[in-house]
Amino acid sequence: MLNTKREEKALLEFKSLMDDLLMLLGRATGVQTGYLCWVNRSRRQFVLETTYTTVSNVMFQDRVLFDKSFLNRYKNLDKIVQLEVGRDLSVDELEHYYNGSSVRYLLVIPFRNNDETVALTVLESQEKLSITEQQTSLAAYNRAHINVLNTYLELTGLYEDQKVWTEFDEVLEKFKADMGATEVLELMLFEMQRLIAAGGVVVALRGMDTWVTVLRSGSNLATPSIGLLVEERSLAHDALSKGEPVFSMHFNHNPKRISSSEFNTEGASFAIPLLIAGRRYAVIVVNSKNPLIFTESIKHQLRTLVKVASLTIENLLLRTSGLTELFVSEYGSFISELWEASLNHIANREDHAQENAWFGLAGIENLSEIRSRHRLEDLKKMQRYLVKALNPARTGYKGLIGFHSDYVYSYIFVSRSENHHQEWIDKTIFDLKNSFKLDNGQPVHVDIKFGSVKVIPGKTDVQQIIIDAKKALGFAMKDNVTVVNL
Repeated sequence: MLNTKREEKALLEFKSLMDDLLMLLGRATGVQTGYLCWVNRSRRQFVLETTYTTVSNVMFQDRVLFDKSFLNRYKNLDKIVQLEVGRDLSVDELEHYYNGSSVRYLLVIPFRNNDETVALTVLESQEKLSITEQQTSLAAYNRAHINVLNTYLELTGLYEDQKVWTEFDEVLEKFKADMGATEVLELMLFEMQRLIAAGGVVVALRGMDTWVTVLRSGSNLATPSIGLLVEERSLAHDALSKGEPVFSMHFNHNPKRISSSEFNTEGASFAIPLLIAGRRYAVIVVNSKNPLIFTESIKHQLRTLVKVASLTIENLLLRTSGLTELFVSEYGSFISELWEASLNHIANREDHAQENAWFGLAGIENLSEIRSRHRLEDLKKMQRYLVKALNPARTGYKGLIGFHSDYVYSYIFVSRSENHHQEWIDKTIFDLKNSFKLDNGQPVHVDIKFGSVKVIPGKTDVQQIIIDAKKALGFAMKDNVTVVNL
């Protein structure tokens, strides 16, 4: 595989070949001076590559601006022309000579690539060259020139491709057997974001008895929000249903990536399910406004990252035999490592009026009374019920419920409206006011208290956000109020 030193060696050999070709052409045609310049259109310069001369009063500049060179008139030349000094150009324009020049004729040979003149070779002589008589030498030079340049471009292009894959191999080596499941997802997400550059990546997991987006990369708002419910007929749902990657362009904001409530659905998206032993553990949706970024090479790398992540997590399952749920508690709420990572993503997002976020804790005020009246198994069923009841998606909002401790539930709530957070709390409290019954028919009455903090973009101290939410919940419990927002 090519490395940097071999690339440098290839470049040196290319330059040496260019020198030799010009020298051979100069000797074959009998000219006194020759030079080859690249036509750098972006910087509007002629860049000197190589020279040949039999005289001593020649000195070339490495770079000459277009408007400072007589070659400017020929930068789009598509066939060989012969110029005469005094008729087509003045002797003063031959600035590479000093102490006078005896040159009378110049032969300008264009090198064309992709229908564009990319280089000019100039042969200077005292006598007029017969293009017909020199046709064999000129044609051989041009063919050799084309072959050498194309070979070099192919080699360097191959080098770049190999360099990309070498770097990708190094990325795959970052996945270690002793990593936790959330850590694996975080690494996968980070490396996917590096591949997709200006796009974004979101991971949806099953929790709270639904599929919901939990992790996201990229700070721009175009990336699907955290807390979105995966809906039917979305790209994510399609990938989960099929158990295989699905790619789609978005026309008139369709199909949706995750949910009908998302916005800015444009460009293209690639949804990839994460499968372990045939079970769907996650679906990853990669999106970009630029559909052209999804080359087959990029798609292959994205699929490979998901596959390596799944194998790494599968190894974790083998080491922890009997563990089937990796990302949720026994009650269906997301584990602390996951919601803390999600909170960190929320805190690092761009500041935008269209997305507000809150982190909070919900606790049971009458917990002592409930625990004294119900068996442990019934209490576990109650917690599973509460996780589903607290799920923001149940009432049409965006968010997720996490496991903080027994009978205390963390939550992340995301909305475009400042009012939706309180509306969700009011609806949830209203629904829980009526006693619900466990399987044994016993009614359970739950008094829920909330403590929350609005997550300000750029406030990246996640632990401090959690501490503030604990304080808010403590105030709510102590002061006998339903909600405290710090």
